[in-house]
Parts: sequence; structure tokens; C-alpha cells
Amino acid sequence: MTPSEPRPLPATQQPGKKLRRRILIGPALLVGVILGSLRPLGLIRPFSVPTVAMTPAIARGDHIMMEGVTFLVRKPQRGDIVVFRRDGIASLPADAIYNKRVVGEPGERLSISDGKLYVNGRHVALRNGSGEIHYVFLPGSTYLASADDTVTVPEGHYFVLGDNSSNRSDSRNWGFLPATNVMGRVSVCFWPPSRIGAVR
Repeated sequence: MTPSEPRPLPATQQPGKKLRRRILIGPALLVGVILGSLRPLGLIRPFSVPTVAMTPAIARGDHIMMEGVTFLVRKPQRGDIVVFRRDGIASLPADAIYNKRVVGEPGERLSISDGKLYVNGRHVALRNGSGEIHYVFLPGSTYLASADDTVTVPEGHYFVLGDNSSNRSDSRNWGFLPATNVMGRVSVCFWPPSRIGAVR
């Protein structure tokens, strides 16, 4: 009679793996709960971007996330990339939603010279992933069409520009953005994989 093979011991799980799994699942569930509760309130919303108006910060085909929580505690500031409705803005398509960078806040005087933005007579450098944003003149635009032009932002409004300054669809053509149209701030790009990260 041959001795039988000993029965294998039950597999044991390494305690470190179980702890790591719990550590990863916890935050994922929390994020899911937060997203699930904020989306119906309009405080978080995904968008896909069909234009090059904000390149390189936001490229055509990027899938971005807008969040509205920040603007519950503070107003939009220069440098924020805002998502907004076109309600009451002449010459923009009805029911459209746009994203642009805030360059002028209420009461500020703006001008452009040598590709640089000036706010109340002082140079203000706005940057994205490619460095300082260079602004060009668009002949025939309503505002800031030359170095001689200045514009003062009315109360309750913002002046917004695209990072791709040669694109014509921004405040230089259609004017001031009412504060009431602002929906939120672009926070992250979540697709494609090569573009995942914070949007600046």
C-alpha cells in the first residue's frame, strides 16, 4: 500500500494584500458617492470638446470634467477655465456650452500689447502647459482689435479668451460674459489616457 499524498493546506491570503485592497476600495467608493450626489445638482459634469479654441490646455477630443463646487465658495478668478452657457450672448448658437479662460474680472481695464495681456496698465502673465499665453489681434473684432484698444469689464461680467488666440470665438468678438452664465470650472481631463490630469 503506497502512502497517500498529504492534502494541501488551505490557501492563506497575505494580510498586506487584504489591507491594500481595502485601502483602494474605500476611496473609490467615496469618490463614487460624491460624484453620484453632485451630478444631479449640476455641480459636476463631464464634457467632450469638439474645438481647438483652448489648445494646448484643452485639445480637440479631450473629455473634461467641470466642477461647480469651487464657485460656491469664491467667484471666478483670472486664470480659471470656466464652462458657461450662451444665454443672452448675441451671435452665439442657442443652447451651446463653451469653455474659455477668464482674463478680466469686473471693473478691470484690459489691453493687449506685443502679445501680452495688461490689466489696469500692468502686465499679467497667464500660463498653460506651453508657458505664457501669447495673444494676437483679430482685425474686425469688437474688442481689443489693436494695441490702441482698451476695454473695461462691467460689474457682474467677465472677459474670457481662448488659449488658442487665433481662434475667433471669445470675448473679443461677442463681448462680456455675464457671471450668471458661469456653470463651473474645468478641473481635469479624464480621456484620452495620454491627456489625463489636471487642466491648467
